[in-house]
Amino acid sequence: MKVTFYKNIKTMSGRCTQGNMVFMSAKNHSVCVARNYVKPRLTENNELMGLKMKAAANIWKSISVGFINDLKTYANAYNHQHLDERTLYISAYNVYIMAVMKYSIPIPSISALVTAFGATLEDWIGNGYLKRVNTTATFSANVS
Repeated sequence: MKVTFYKNIKTMSGRCTQGNMVFMSAKNHSVCVARNYVKPRLTENNELMGLKMKAAANIWKSISVGFINDLKTYANAYNHQHLDERTLYISAYNVYIMAVMKYSIPIPSISALVTAFGATLEDWIGNGYLKRVNTTATFSANVS
């Protein structure tokens, strides 16, 4: 669906309060994707995913800036190597969530995250939580 915004707003994300539509920006804010909102059915898997996402969001707030920069570098390399112009690009937070969702239970703290995944992004790749990407950058910043 093609979307037009008023007052020269290029793209944004959210849920339309007057209708039943959600929308988000993609491709470095050059494209806006809109669709009908569908309320998901509540299942055991949804509850587990919700617990994982809440725990991951809390940990994200305490991750070091250096590690987030490593995630941004990884995301950029991943976008160029594994995605094409028809797919949505991923961000540093998307990379973090991709790794955390592969773990079987919610991770309660940053120390548990380091124990499960490793202290650096290179450890996360080596332990199989993320795909290896070709980049000249080194991932050496610690999570905390």
